[in-house]
Amino acid sequence: MVTYNAVALLPDVLTRLLVVTNYPAVRWLVVDNASTDGTADMVAQQFPQIRVERMAANLGYPAALNRAIALAETDLVAQVNPDVLVESDWLAPLVEALLRAPNIGMTGGRILNSDGTTQFCGTRLHPLYGLLGNRFPFDPGNHEAEVDFHSPLFLVRKTAWQVANGMNELYSPGYYEDAELGWNLRRTGWRVLFVPASRAVHLGSASFGRLARHDFMRIYERNRLLFVFRNFPTTWLTLHVLLEGIKAVECLLRGYFREYLAAWREIFHRRAEIRLFRATWQHTDSIRNRRCRQSAGQGEKTHVAHRN
Repeated sequence: MVTYNAVALLPDVLTRLLVVTNYPAVRWLVVDNASTDGTADMVAQQFPQIRVERMAANLGYPAALNRAIALAETDLVAQVNPDVLVESDWLAPLVEALLRAPNIGMTGGRILNSDGTTQFCGTRLHPLYGLLGNRFPFDPGNHEAEVDFHSPLFLVRKTAWQVANGMNELYSPGYYEDAELGWNLRRTGWRVLFVPASRAVHLGSASFGRLARHDFMRIYERNRLLFVFRNFPTTWLTLHVLLEGIKAVECLLRGYFREYLAAWREIFHRRAEIRLFRATWQHTDSIRNRRCRQSAGQGEKTHVAHRN
């Protein structure tokens, strides 16, 4: 768990986590992102069974989570945000699903709002992702399904995390780093699963909720555009940009147009870096797809030879 100024939420969150997690050999770790409200001291004093690591400065959620995963001494690592109340038997279904196949790299469950309605079932990306908010959430009901990423609770193989290079700290202080992580997991051959038997309640942003709204919108829009321009396939990116006017009008009507323009300016200044990143993953994808076609072709030849 990564924390920042979450002293008001953590007593209930950690108590619930410790009480309902009925799973052997669990090790607990909190990485505190230089909180100023006594979060780290409270955890150390009230929850002695939890190891507390203190960051010297607040480097943002992605950097702190990378530190937490590096410190983890287990092959499987669960990340639970400090504003998440887990429900009974939340962990075992995630572990069972993850261990079902060696290429499953991440699992996550159903994330609920405080009123019991569904907030997330994992996320499937599409060309309009980020433009329409959460108006059309993915929900496969009580069936497991492959998704692109999970937030704000997931279980991940440490090996998969390392292969995907963990959280990209370019997105600090946070937002959309989880989307790029999921995208990188899938690019490198790992599967990401939604597991309906695991459930938790997301109370709301424990850190970003205290940001001034204009600061939040500037960070959110910058990271949204950064993710889209870095990762979307060309056809998706073209459609997304053509419909970007939807977001521009929304920000204008809500009084955040200045922050929206600031986000675009930063993307413009990063254009060379973005082009290089896109060229790198497109080249890697091309090689992987060619190898897959060659393997499929070789398999077909072998099948024909056996029939003959």
